[in-house]
Amino acid sequence: MTAKEQIIEAFLKLLTHKHFEELYVKDIVAEARISRSTFYLHFTDKFELLDEVRNQLNGQFLKFYTGQSEAYSVTDHICKHIYTHQSFYKREFSNAVAIHQLSDQLAAYMHQVYKDPDYAIFASYGTIGYLSAWVNSDFQKSPSEAAEKLMKIGFTNWTENLTFEENKR
Repeated sequence: MTAKEQIIEAFLKLLTHKHFEELYVKDIVAEARISRSTFYLHFTDKFELLDEVRNQLNGQFLKFYTGQSEAYSVTDHICKHIYTHQSFYKREFSNAVAIHQLSDQLAAYMHQVYKDPDYAIFASYGTIGYLSAWVNSDFQKSPSEAAEKLMKIGFTNWTENLTFEENKR
């Protein structure tokens, strides 16, 4: 394992029992068992480290949408990914800006898949909203249960074959 990987692993481990705001570089280097100078070879501060982790983990999250797998498989992988990295996603899904950014990134991926920008926005914000609620409930459902529920919601016909005009009545 490289020093950079050690730093990231230590950071994620520390996030399980400390808030980011309470975390210091000295804590990270102690957990990673490296020197401060090694930390600063890779990152300027804990904020740059957070950005790197965000880019890596959200990149992995979004990558699930680029494959040709069936929808349930993608959703199951996403829920397992979030559960595996729950210390990070607990922080991210309590931050409105991070939720918005990830929703926008997901909308861009969904637009490529569905070719409908309105559907992509609706589906991405709904997906991230559901996952955020799941994370903030301290994972009351297992990853497989959450994936199944998310799929059920995603494939529900909300209009029950009614037109917009019929629904207004």
